[in-house]
Amino acid sequence: MSNRDKEKQALEKAKVYETGEIITTKVYKVSSEQKNELERLSTERLEKLREEAIPNIRERYEQLVKLRQQQLKADEGSKPPGDSAR
Repeated sequence: MSNRDKEKQALEKAKVYETGEIITTKVYKVSSEQKNELERLSTERLEKLREEAIPNIRERYEQLVKLRQQQLKADEGSKPPGDSAR
């Protein structure tokens, strides 16, 4: 298996999607107090989801960067020393 195939396989394994879903329904009559409360709850939920998602995204990015660096080092180590002089 070539390095490119290994890299592709590693990236496919790393693709994990996390979603936070906000459920919406049709409401026909709502008082202004209820509307404000629902908007506040929706905003709080979005902020919480972002707070939870950002560290996970950073961690995955760092893992992919490390994997890529390791593969580049492995590629450099496998090149014959005389080829770079041509």
